[in-house]
Amino acid sequence: MSKIKFSRELIVGLLGLAAMFVIYFLINFFKSIDIFDDTDKYRIEFSNIGELTNSAPVYVNGCKVGNVSSIEHNFNESDLVYLTVNVDQGMRLPEGSYAQIHNKLMGGSTICIVLGKGEGTIEPGSTLKGVLEAGAMGEVGNMVPKLEAMLPKVDSMLTSLNNILSNPAINNTLNNLETLTGQLNTTSAELNNIVSNDIPEALSKVVELEDDLLKVSSQLSEVDYGSMIASLEASLNNIQQITTALNEGNGTAGMLLNDTTLYTKLNETCQAAEDLLEDLKENPKRYVHFSIFGNKEKK
Repeated sequence: MSKIKFSRELIVGLLGLAAMFVIYFLINFFKSIDIFDDTDKYRIEFSNIGELTNSAPVYVNGCKVGNVSSIEHNFNESDLVYLTVNVDQGMRLPEGSYAQIHNKLMGGSTICIVLGKGEGTIEPGSTLKGVLEAGAMGEVGNMVPKLEAMLPKVDSMLTSLNNILSNPAINNTLNNLETLTGQLNTTSAELNNIVSNDIPEALSKVVELEDDLLKVSSQLSEVDYGSMIASLEASLNNIQQITTALNEGNGTAGMLLNDTTLYTKLNETCQAAEDLLEDLKENPKRYVHFSIFGNKEKK
């Protein structure tokens, strides 16, 4: 049996092919491309892909389903950029689905496919519409013009605030507030003293008063009001009988109140006494006789 002889050139060629295959395999491995699994390819049309690079991951609802396999652009014919993505063969995209490029804050970009609401599905090899999401840095960039427009207003507000703070009236107001705070502290201490000392003492006196009232109430409840009222009625009847007797002229007091004879006699007696006194003043010698040597015979 004859031995097969290989030339040196054939061996070098075979080794070169093997090396190229290994390099290709490693490159695809590091790009997260599985060359042994079947995938479906879709084209995505973008007007701007930002910082997206080849082999960028593709996500659907937060799950990785593939990656970018190639980036194509021909600016001589159009401004559009076409991406070719490989997704899992079992993945079905409903009609109306589109792709978004998400830029991460720390760098790097990913593609997220937003599933549509259509009833049919998009066939592999079809072209999807793509949009570039602004991301956090894009939002910051959109806010910069607004911030620039606000800066003059902020500067004006700071100037006004500085003028207000430099006004001497502010210092006076702060001093008044400090004085008022001190007075409030004093008042608060007095209120605490009242609450802790005077109010408990007053409450104890109220309790004592309440006890006294309860005692008086208990004593009043023991009083025989029926007997008291009967005694008052009897007294009132006696007073009424006495008044009736006086009005009718019964008894000495009644006669004195109703008989005018006594009054007339007393009035006449008083008048006689008054006449006698006047005559005594005018003629005292008629009634008084006095002599050192004895009485002389009157004429």
